[in-house]
Amino acid sequence: MSQSPGWAPDATGRPQNNPRPNAPAPYRPEIDGLRAVAVLAVIMHHLSPRLLPGGYLGVDVFFVISGFVITGSLAHRPASGLGDLMLGFYGRRIRRLLPALLLCVLITAVALVLVNPDPGQMLGVGWRALFGTSNLILHRLAVDYFRPAAELNPFTQTWSLGVEEQFYLLFPLLGWFSGFARMGRDGSRRLLWLLIPLVIASFGIFVHQLGVDVPAAFFLLPGRFWELGVGCLLWLALALRHPADPKPGAPAARGRITAPIPLPLPLAALLALIGVIALPLPFGVVPVAAAVTLTALLLGSLRAGTAAHGLLSRPPLVFLGLISYSLYLWHWSVLTLARWTVGVSATTIPLLVGLMLALAVVSWRWVEEPLRRSPWWPERWQVVATGLMLAAIGTGLLQVLTRQGSALLFRGAPNTAQVVPSTPADAGKRPDCSGPGQGRLLFAGDSHAHVFMGAAEHLCRRHGLGYREAATVGMPYPPLHYSNPATGMSREDAVSLAEVQEQRWASLLASLPGNPGAQTWLVLALRWPLYFDPGFLSDTALRRTSHFDPSSDNPITRQQALGQWIEAVDQIAASNPDTPIVLLLPTPEFGGGVPMELCQPQWFRPHPPQECRTGLDRRSLDRLSTYLKGQLQPLLAKHPQLVVHDPLDALCPARTGRCPRLRNGVPLYSDGDHLSVLGASLVLDDLVTSLRRQQPLPASANPTAPASTTTAPPEPARP
Repeated sequence: MSQSPGWAPDATGRPQNNPRPNAPAPYRPEIDGLRAVAVLAVIMHHLSPRLLPGGYLGVDVFFVISGFVITGSLAHRPASGLGDLMLGFYGRRIRRLLPALLLCVLITAVALVLVNPDPGQMLGVGWRALFGTSNLILHRLAVDYFRPAAELNPFTQTWSLGVEEQFYLLFPLLGWFSGFARMGRDGSRRLLWLLIPLVIASFGIFVHQLGVDVPAAFFLLPGRFWELGVGCLLWLALALRHPADPKPGAPAARGRITAPIPLPLPLAALLALIGVIALPLPFGVVPVAAAVTLTALLLGSLRAGTAAHGLLSRPPLVFLGLISYSLYLWHWSVLTLARWTVGVSATTIPLLVGLMLALAVVSWRWVEEPLRRSPWWPERWQVVATGLMLAAIGTGLLQVLTRQGSALLFRGAPNTAQVVPSTPADAGKRPDCSGPGQGRLLFAGDSHAHVFMGAAEHLCRRHGLGYREAATVGMPYPPLHYSNPATGMSREDAVSLAEVQEQRWASLLASLPGNPGAQTWLVLALRWPLYFDPGFLSDTALRRTSHFDPSSDNPITRQQALGQWIEAVDQIAASNPDTPIVLLLPTPEFGGGVPMELCQPQWFRPHPPQECRTGLDRRSLDRLSTYLKGQLQPLLAKHPQLVVHDPLDALCPARTGRCPRLRNGVPLYSDGDHLSVLGASLVLDDLVTSLRRQQPLPASANPTAPASTTTAPPEPARP
């Protein structure tokens, strides 16, 4: 193949002769073509993972390109001082990234408030995106990119911008202190040797995090640094191998490439990259490393005259690459807002794709390009200050939408998930369910116990029973010690919460009446699958729970943890032989399917997803319940006051064999695993009916006084 004398990559990665400080870099259209391949892969995957299973790897391609391009950009703009370097670098980044991002975030936020009655958490991700920290909040909230919460958040795509912007905080400093931003060839070599151990360490962190905290591996810079670093190393290696400018201002060294790139290599790398993206491989070391390696190989071997260069330089691909940043931003906003409204289906996809392209072109043509090429202000510090001011103004507007937006702009019907079902008693006076000797249910557990608080009034009105609870969200009663990164529960949190629980648990047990005539039932409700499911349910997030012994810090199995929990219940039952105790078995879990919010009927959502109507096959839940009953059987035989109650019959009609999400158009669940007020009321109706068959409970209550409930407030909800 032809060879270029004086070869060195420029700011866009293009070989050039005699580069000059701050000179415009020749344009390389094939790199924009590769950007187009990456953004198309991401869009196809987000339209439907079945279209392109590995399309998420498009972001990894972007990371390598970004590292490659940003190194060239820094090399061709040597600075007179660190302040000069930082102001110039960040000024360019602000002009390049902020205007299109701010436009997308503000318009998307207003549209979101129109269709989402509770957008606060999502808007919080939006304003953090303006400061490059949305990936941090997404990880803290333990929002896995592949789970429903991410599909409904129109700002989730900004996580990758956060990773890049945090990389940009570090990379100029590395460039300056290595001498790369001011010395030419020696600085390049020093930066190369400085980056190599950082890249290796980051790759090690990535591999480690995949085993212990997948969201961290996905969202956070430590496990992603190596991908951008590979792009940086590629540029440096090529520059050192084919120097064109040993130091700024010196004549270019004329030379020829001594090892020509074989003509088929770029095309083979491109086809292999597309092949990896097409494979149904989950997020992991092999697909990500393959995508990064092949992208680097492709960038390092692309030359004019090769087939890959010709393909990637075709005008349609180049144009998509030019608008790829705006297209990346807008495609996700369009898709998530469509999920809130008309849905993403074969009939709507053509319209959605057209809307993505139109918004991206408008953003690129009239916002991104003009403001990117404009100097904004004579002084570079003014550019940085203006960018920070615009981000602050955008944040203020999103805060206003968070506080007042839904009340003023939401156009849907109220959320019926928290509506208390009506009963015949509603026509009369409220009964008093808190008097002496009044029958009551005392709930203890995690958030799956706390959901019944919403149905306390129904319990009183319909059944004449009082309600009390002791709940710690994320921790069952009796206490367990476990960790699960998908729920944000660390070992430290588990130990700390268990100490609080022990006090609350002791207070709860002290309140038990201790005599058989008190008509108080202790109900232990917990999210059994999170702690004890051996694999009956398909949700992989549940299986990431790891139990441990706090005294030795040694891990224990789920079977051992269940045995310890049963032993604790055994002690409680032995200490309170006159207190009936109910063990409430699991309620349905919808896992990573359609988010429950989309099942709420709305005028702007005329066709909720099919899963909202068909529900969940209850057979896997039945298998889990059967397993738990078997484990509990010796305990039941030992303590006659213990009762196991299965709520599935109240929620999942046996005649259909399925667990619906709605009943008469009203949601039975508030999210993927928590009951709504209606769902909790149905379970209480079934439970009370069952208990009255076994032991007499008061059939009515004094209707002369207002109803009241006593509750120990739950601990703050964990992410």
